[in-house]
This record gives sequence, structure tokens and C-alpha cells, in this order.
Amino acid sequence: MSVSSGIQATFMAGPERNDLSDRIAKAQAERQAREAKKAKREADAEGSISAGALSLRYGAEFGASVFVGILIGLVIDNFFGTKPWGLLAMLGFGLAAGILNVIRAYRQLVADGKLQSTDQADGPENGTKG
Repeated sequence: MSVSSGIQATFMAGPERNDLSDRIAKAQAERQAREAKKAKREADAEGSISAGALSLRYGAEFGASVFVGILIGLVIDNFFGTKPWGLLAMLGFGLAAGILNVIRAYRQLVADGKLQSTDQADGPENGTKG
């Protein structure tokens, strides 16, 4: 046993070794917890909506609102005898309702996306604790 290996063995057997072991174990536990969160997020994301499905949803919501507005306008025109005005007024309301529905659906999508991405920025590799 040489002098340098004796010093190294003495150095490695000191209290620093226990501290380092504790820190390594803590880091590994935190990493496993982050990986478990990531796996859970990915499992939840498998059920997420594709871009095509979103475009169909937005289009259907907008189209349905306009269609219902037109139908109500036609019924008003036939019932009260105000030939183009009921249709035009309810078409305007249908367009406004369609725009509001698309905005509401978009806000819901953004809120869901923020909930899923909150854990991604945490961790020592990104300079934060968590």
C-alpha cells in the first residue's frame, strides 16, 4: 500500500464520504420522482387531442352556432313576417356566439396545456429546486 493510496483511503473513509453518499441518494430519489412525474404526464398526454381533432372541434362549434342562428332567424321571419331582418339579426348573433365558443375552447386548451407543462421547468438541471 503506497502513501498516496493510504491517504486516499483515509480521505474516502471520512465524514465527507457519508455526506456525499447522502447527497447522491437524495439526488437519485429526486430524479426518480421527476421521471415518475414525466411518465405520468406522458401517459396523460396519450389521451390528448391532435391538431386535426382540434380544428374539427373549432369548426363544428362555429358552424353549429351559425346554423342555429340561421334556423332561429328563419323561424322568426316565418312567424312574424319580417322576411330578411330576423334572419340577418340571428345570423349576426350566431356569428358572435360562434366566435365566443371558439375563444372559450381555445382558452380551455391553453389552461390544460399550462397544467401539463408546470412540472417540466422544475429540477436542478434547469437551475431550480423542485
